[in-house]
Amino acid sequence: MTDVVRTEHDTGTITEHNTSDPVQPLEGIRGRGIARWAAVAVLAAVGVGAIVLSIGYGLGTGTRPGPGLWPFVGAVLMLGATAVVAITDTLEDYEPWGTESVRTLIAIASLVVFAVLFTLLGFTVSAILLMLLWLRMFGQMRWLQGGLLAVGGGIALFMLFDVVLGVPMPRDLLMTPLTSWM
Repeated sequence: MTDVVRTEHDTGTITEHNTSDPVQPLEGIRGRGIARWAAVAVLAAVGVGAIVLSIGYGLGTGTRPGPGLWPFVGAVLMLGATAVVAITDTLEDYEPWGTESVRTLIAIASLVVFAVLFTLLGFTVSAILLMLLWLRMFGQMRWLQGGLLAVGGGIALFMLFDVVLGVPMPRDLLMTPLTSWM
């Protein structure tokens, strides 16, 4: 048994659509097309911006890579993936805007805030705040559990990058006084 939906359009015409048919009605196609090209444009802009910034950090040489080399490689891969999306993606891959879209925008905005706080407060405090937000919002953890995990994760990541791997970091509000003896 199949269900048939009758739709009356603004033009006064009535169309019937079989709901068990995998072909979707044309409603929302224009919005999905805009979303598709907006996604491609945003990804391409971020990729080009990352390439420019990474070149500014210095790519180095083959035997002595600079700090911008891996961000440059990642940005080039991102541009390649963007080209693949632009060529192969279909409109059915895009969902209409809803509450999940707002959560995604909050996640992106939180990464921007993390980047700003990173330069002001250092890595640890910024990472703790970002992890706490994400553990609460996406992991739906309780405040105490999320807070303990975020603090432990932020300190562990700082120790990994700064102490173990020797990655140069800006002055850290929380960890620089604690690790100055190392």
